[in-house]
Amino acid sequence: MTREQNAILAATPGRLLKEEFLDAHQLSQSELSRRTGIPRSTINEIIKGKRTITAEVAFILGTFFGMEPQFWINLQGRYDLRVVQFQQATAIRARVQPLVA
Repeated sequence: MTREQNAILAATPGRLLKEEFLDAHQLSQSELSRRTGIPRSTINEIIKGKRTITAEVAFILGTFFGMEPQFWINLQGRYDLRVVQFQQATAIRARVQPLVA
């Protein structure tokens, strides 16, 4: 993988949550947990890139930060797609026979 691809993959939804939302609003993971009901362990795993942002968590984060939950769903979906493109695209293209109309 290229350096650029590694940098893109390092920009996880959890990293954005931490840097652009928690840090920007001077919120700890514990405070976010307390105010949203999301278990602190879940928040920590999202931030560490070990857990994805589910629809429920997206709805909670959207409600808490006053934004559309779709933002979080789109963020996670785009990240997941990049992971597949960078790590599995060659294998997928080798086994898939495209439909020819």
